[in-house]
Amino acid sequence: MLDVTRAGSDLLAVGERGFILRSQDNGHSWQQVPSPVSVTLTRVTFPTPSQGWAVGHAGVILHSDDGGRSWIRQLEGTQAAQLAVEAADAAYTRQPDADSQRHLDDAHQLVEDGPDKPFLAVHFLDAQRGLVVGAYGLAFATTDGGQHWRSISQQLDNPSALHLYDIVDLDGTLFIGGEQGLLLRSTDQGEHFSALDTPASGTLFGLLAGPGKNLLAFGLRGKIMRSENLGDSWQTVINDQPITLTAGARASDGTLLLVDETGRLLISRDQGRHFKATASQAGALTSLSEAAEGRFMLSGLRGLTAFSLPDGQRSSAREQ
Repeated sequence: MLDVTRAGSDLLAVGERGFILRSQDNGHSWQQVPSPVSVTLTRVTFPTPSQGWAVGHAGVILHSDDGGRSWIRQLEGTQAAQLAVEAADAAYTRQPDADSQRHLDDAHQLVEDGPDKPFLAVHFLDAQRGLVVGAYGLAFATTDGGQHWRSISQQLDNPSALHLYDIVDLDGTLFIGGEQGLLLRSTDQGEHFSALDTPASGTLFGLLAGPGKNLLAFGLRGKIMRSENLGDSWQTVINDQPITLTAGARASDGTLLLVDETGRLLISRDQGRHFKATASQAGALTSLSEAAEGRFMLSGLRGLTAFSLPDGQRSSAREQ
């Protein structure tokens, strides 16, 4: 399984061959849910207990309005490519310059390639407004719960069409992390994204929003960066193991957790200033999500496993 998340009191997980699993008992048992696709699903999110979205390969976007019990397909790659052409053509008509021509050429290439590009991240601000991003700079947005999607790739400062891996909302400011250290920021609810200067040169696979204006970015070869001012400046966090970090989560008590491709967990109790590594858990890990009763669910190449933090490794109230 590739991703796991909360949906109210339930847990939902997605993965290869379109598999969707649901747990109603805090991850002790899982039931397979019918899926309308057979392609790999990469991410899943539930901004409300009932409304959820999953994205994956072949440009698919799935939607559930009943807490993950059933799913429908809202978008697939052929439709996405056509939407990209329409958006790029409109942008070129408004301003026929080299940049808009490049976007138009890229959009037509999407049509020629067919539905082979994956979506790699999905984020909803609420049950109506959402973003999905993916390979080769793919980016789409909705303002009506996915009834209609529009391409926003031309609104991102990503001229090389780099892969985009994660989206996070920090105090109303949106961030997207991507290939070659790309970090984009939007201060207008996703209408435009500008590239930030960071110490990263390798791919950023994940972003974590902390309290206040704190933001954590992490990825290739164990790189961890921390900002206390919405990304205006960055400090590198020491990580003595150059092992790629694949996902992260912020627990309800403020504890920050990262996982790497060997199965280690890195835990911070001081808002990301320092991390302490634990022993490998269950092979290569792809995501984690806080459940109930002090448990975390981990997804990875070996499926789904549970993990509990020792009391001494949780944040104290004054550290939040």
